[in-house]
Amino acid sequence: MLVTNVEISQYTYCERTERHTANVCMTLGDMFVTLFCALDIPANECPKTRAKAFVGDAMRQLRRMPEYRSGHKSIELSEQVDAPLPMLA
Repeated sequence: MLVTNVEISQYTYCERTERHTANVCMTLGDMFVTLFCALDIPANECPKTRAKAFVGDAMRQLRRMPEYRSGHKSIELSEQVDAPLPMLA
């Protein structure tokens, strides 16, 4: 499956837990998958690095789903999605 679009929403940073959280919605063909992602990276990390880390965590979660973990289907990002994401600026 090819991920053709990614949207990151509901971004928050918790000072107490020092954790970034967001919802990552991925478009795969005619299907939408929304994943809750949490990152343990420095509080002042640049927005582009945070966005790439959220996408990476979402891809990790997708690859653990049974349909992809079994190896019957593969999953990858399209070139447009792999470009720097403007979210979280």
